Amino acid sequence: MNEALVTNPIQEYKTSLRRKQIHQGVVIGVENHAPLGKNMQCALIKLNNGLKGLIFEDQFDQHKYRSLVGFIDHTIDFMVLDVTKLGKDAEKVKVFDEEKGIVLLSRVQANEELQEEFWDTADLHHVVTGHVSGFEDERLYVRVKGVICVMPIQDYEYDWTISGRSLIPLGTEITVKITHIDREKKHVRISRKELLEDPWDRVHEKYGVENYYAGRITSVVQDVGVFVKLEPGVEALAWFPNKMPRDGILEGKTCTIRIKNVNAKGRRIASRIVAFPHELT
Repeated sequence: MNEALVTNPIQEYKTSLRRKQIHQGVVIGVENHAPLGKNMQCALIKLNNGLKGLIFEDQFDQHKYRSLVGFIDHTIDFMVLDVTKLGKDAEKVKVFDEEKGIVLLSRVQANEELQEEFWDTADLHHVVTGHVSGFEDERLYVRVKGVICVMPIQDYEYDWTISGRSLIPLGTEITVKITHIDREKKHVRISRKELLEDPWDRVHEKYGVENYYAGRITSVVQDVGVFVKLEPGVEALAWFPNKMPRDGILEGKTCTIRIKNVNAKGRRIASRIVAFPHELT
């Protein structure tokens, strides 16, 4: 171990401040402190050498959260707080409390540095890695190098996804492809689906005409037919069966279908429901 760090464990972070280094760490708790004379919530980060890092709420995000508790156990980017960027005197603000082993940190300043790097280097079709930062019914939000990118829910996977809510936990690392970037409006659209194999590319290998397969009925559309899911992203269309299940309900039932036609280019499979294997006859 570096002898200087043994005698002065905080030196690593003083050097980090001077070099403007960005670190990653896990939020292990939320405490109340008054780092700049005002009592507020602070995210607690476990640092090297037995030190404790504090990110007070104004330096956690430009968005005002009601509480930081939801970020516990999430990995975040941070750097040592540069108080001169806040218009404060570095000699008067105690960024490094050597007696208590505390270092003041900033997620906002780290994100600003990362955002600058993102806009300098990111481009259409680039593959990038980020963390899920939010969701709505129709979209997911992914933070990539401090920039919030939007993923329409239909671009998450080939399977039919009803809602982005609770689809994937906040903070989950995810690799995506940039499908649209507007530097002027600071808008980025991304897709996870474009990095996955399209299941329709292999349907001719997996499903043969006049053969029988198990599927699950996902929906019933009047005057159109019954949609049967064979695998994520692949559904067959069948006409209404001659014999209904005993309870009269089709949706959600497992059925056996006979393939009549496969059109991979048109993403269509025509079929006929021949049985409900779990129904008593």
